[in-house]
Amino acid sequence: MHNTLYPSRTDQQLVLGLRFCALLVAGIVLLVFMFLLSESWPLLNHIPVTHFFTDKSWYPAQGFYNIAPMLSATLLSTLGALILATPLAIASALFSRYYAPSVVAVWYRRLIELLAGIPSVVYGFWGLTTLAPLIASLHPPGVSLLTAILVLAFMIFPTIALTVDAALISVPVAYHKGAMCQVSLRCTMIF
Repeated sequence: MHNTLYPSRTDQQLVLGLRFCALLVAGIVLLVFMFLLSESWPLLNHIPVTHFFTDKSWYPAQGFYNIAPMLSATLLSTLGALILATPLAIASALFSRYYAPSVVAVWYRRLIELLAGIPSVVYGFWGLTTLAPLIASLHPPGVSLLTAILVLAFMIFPTIALTVDAALISVPVAYHKGAMCQVSLRCTMIF
């Protein structure tokens, strides 16, 4: 039987290999989930789920399991980092694509690519050893939500900037010319 979607035998073998790899990855994720569930099941049977939100704090040794402060701190630090890093990264990509001289733009993009290659552990260590004491000297405590927001913002800035830069590269030149024409047309209509 001839398959019209994958005409060559090599294509069919590649598709089968990719499907096998996808099923293998899904199976590994399922095994990790099952392991975590089986290891935490004794605690989940012993403690009602409501205790994770109603206990006074997180002290597992004393039997208190409130995770709400950790969840809210995670959400707030993520939101704060996005609010801080997104406009700066978009402005950075616009600067390097349209306003910077070509020599500066090339070196600036390389610097951003270098920052994107730094592991998140290094950013966290830098935040703990350098940024937290600096913030503590200005306004204690140093290890705070502000520190988390700044470290996450530094961490996601290069990724957002490079993504926006790649999106700007993919816009056809005709669209740029059309947008400039529309802007100049509107400007002449106003004045």
